[in-house]
Amino acid sequence: NSLNQSLGSLQSESQVFLNAVANPESFKSDVLKGNWDRVLNTCRSLRIPTPKLVTLHEQIVLEMMEIGEMQLARSILAESEVLLDMKKDHPDRYLRLQHQANKSQVDANDIYPDGMNKEKTRAKLAGDLMSEVVVVPPSRLLSLLNQSIKWQQHQGLLPPGSMFDAFRGTALARPDEADTVPSSKA
Repeated sequence: NSLNQSLGSLQSESQVFLNAVANPESFKSDVLKGNWDRVLNTCRSLRIPTPKLVTLHEQIVLEMMEIGEMQLARSILAESEVLLDMKKDHPDRYLRLQHQANKSQVDANDIYPDGMNKEKTRAKLAGDLMSEVVVVPPSRLLSLLNQSIKWQQHQGLLPPGSMFDAFRGTALARPDEADTVPSSKA
């Protein structure tokens, strides 16, 4: 939507990236459960280091192979930009995946060496991805605005006790006392 595009533009222009997700626990749960469509959709808006993205995509390919979706695994290997980068940077790792994907079926022991399994690998991946996610309290922006107004008052840029219009960026003028008609004759 437009807010995500605005966020992307601001991050791009400022070179400051907010790796925040709406619900970090839900994101972690999606990784642990292997809800890869949700995980990839969330990661699209985050700035995740390439090695962690490679590991994520590699895990998806391995799980596709494990459930017998060899054609899908080969397709992901051939079309994923992240995995094509892995092919250039880590050809041995890519060739191992490709070799596994070219088999008619694979054994979980071949996919997850050194006593690892799907659950352990997902848990490690969830920890790696969560280390890149920032948790921002819902009222953080309001707190920052309040602190900035107090700082401006402290610096004398805003008169003490004045009201501030955050949308206009100016202090509101105090309303004049209303002239009233006397109620009794003198």
